[in-house]
Amino acid sequence: MKAPAFSTDMTITQLGTALSSYVREKWSQILENDLEEFQALFPEYEDATYGIFTDRLLEDILKDVAQAGFTSAAEPGKDDYVIAGFLLFSNSLEKETWGPPGYDKRVFWVVVQNSRKEKIGTLLFDLPHSHDEFSVPEAPSFFPLSTVEGREIRSEIRKRNNK
Repeated sequence: MKAPAFSTDMTITQLGTALSSYVREKWSQILENDLEEFQALFPEYEDATYGIFTDRLLEDILKDVAQAGFTSAAEPGKDDYVIAGFLLFSNSLEKETWGPPGYDKRVFWVVVQNSRKEKIGTLLFDLPHSHDEFSVPEAPSFFPLSTVEGREIRSEIRKRNNK
C-alpha cells in the first residue's frame, strides 16, 4: 500500500481525508498480522493494548505528516500517554454507550498546527474497540473539524457519537 503524499499547504479536511483512507486500507493488515499478540497482551494490559495497536497503525504515516510540517499544538502532560507521537490520552473521551454491548469507542482529538505554528483545525480519531476482549470491530477513522476550541471540540464529539 502506498502512503498518501502530504504537503505543507494541506487543509485540515485534506489531511483528515488522506489519513482516513490510509487507516481504512491498513487496519485489517495490522490485525491479521498481530492479532494473536494483541489477544495475548489484552488480559494483562487491557486498554493499553489498543495503544500498541494504534502505535503500529499510525506511527509511520504520522512521521510523514510531521515531515510535511504538521504537529499537535498540545504539549503532553507529565503523566500523559502519547500514542504514535501524536495522540494524547488526556485529549480523548470514552464513549461506552453508543453501540451494542462490547462495542465501545474512544475518540481522541488533536489540534493540528502547520510549520508556521498556525492552528489549522482539529482531527478527531475514532477507535472502536471492546473492553471484554481485544477487538477492533471496524476501521478506526479520522474526522476533521475546523474549530480549535476545546469546548466546541468536546461538544462536536458528543453530538457525533449520540447519533
